[in-house]
Amino acid sequence: MYNFFIKSILSKATFAVPGGAQNADVLGEQDLMWEQVTEPFTAGLDLVGYNYLEGKYEQDHELYPERIILGSENFPKEVGLHWPMIERLPYVIGEFTWTAWDYIGEAGIGRAVYLDPEDPLLKQGPFALMSHGISFPWRTANDADYDILGNVRPQGVYRSVVFGSSRTGLFSYDPAVFSKTEMLSAWGFIGVEPCWTWRGQESKPVRVVVFSGAEEVALFLNGQEIARLKAGENEVPELPKSFCFETVYTPGTLEAVSLRNGQEVSRDQLVTAGRPVRLELAPEAEALQADGKSLCYVGVKVLDAEGSLVPDAQVLLDAHAEGEAVLAGFGSGAFKTPENYTAGRFTTWHGRAMAVLRAGWKPGQIRLAVSGEGVGEAAVTLPVKE
Repeated sequence: MYNFFIKSILSKATFAVPGGAQNADVLGEQDLMWEQVTEPFTAGLDLVGYNYLEGKYEQDHELYPERIILGSENFPKEVGLHWPMIERLPYVIGEFTWTAWDYIGEAGIGRAVYLDPEDPLLKQGPFALMSHGISFPWRTANDADYDILGNVRPQGVYRSVVFGSSRTGLFSYDPAVFSKTEMLSAWGFIGVEPCWTWRGQESKPVRVVVFSGAEEVALFLNGQEIARLKAGENEVPELPKSFCFETVYTPGTLEAVSLRNGQEVSRDQLVTAGRPVRLELAPEAEALQADGKSLCYVGVKVLDAEGSLVPDAQVLLDAHAEGEAVLAGFGSGAFKTPENYTAGRFTTWHGRAMAVLRAGWKPGQIRLAVSGEGVGEAAVTLPVKE
């Protein structure tokens, strides 16, 4: 285990230089220093971890044909580029990504920024977006398949498609960034969201991105087909199995249909939400145990009059718990916020928040109430059992 850890650290240190993944070729075929330094203490391992070194897999197999390789830490946005190779090479057993679940720390290493063509930051490239340049109130890394509440992010949907899922993933950019250049950190992912609610952006040009493993994708707006793309025809750069459309933002229903041999495989839909009017609470469990440590996570959604999630809702909520449990935490998945997870007051992000209840030592009940201006109050009562 110790050797495995040292191997990973050395490989990451070798690779973490300005330009990030762009240096893979330089650190691969033209540079054997990494192999020479690490081979003495990896020769006896059953499995050798490679951090951010997909460019070395095939070369190192020629050098060490008995070696079994695991991608122990890798950039999330590059899975579509590397996974076909990983499936092809029997001596590579798989890869881990940094990271599956968002976390507090390494603030902003997964951020995307939108720049004007003359912005000097463009010349610095992704290295300029490393966490050393991030300032408060950035909070989380924002580099994961799931946010800190456990909601899947677009890159998580993309990974499932790369892994072979037949699903369709439909997303859009904010029309406000249409004319800007998107720059991603090495750990970043394109800044699309499962959203078709862009208030004040009506009739503005907008990019729509679909993730699908199908042969073609048809895009429908309010029941009318507006575009169709074949696989590989207009991909997001370096994201195989993506389809990038340009249209005009018009509120209503946006739908993407994946097709193979002219037959529907799957579809996804985004609907323009109305104004926030109420809250919905969804506890993960029906009861807590009176053991002083039992937890219950309660999801909070901001809904419109039709009962649809309002994805752009940023509503300041107050949470209160009464009874035989306490409110251990309350917050959202926002990657940039000055708010406190233990204060019982937090602003929703993408129309969601979460409360964490922790049981006491006595049986009884716990009542959680969450309220906010314009959305009223929602409450749930759960038993705390012996």
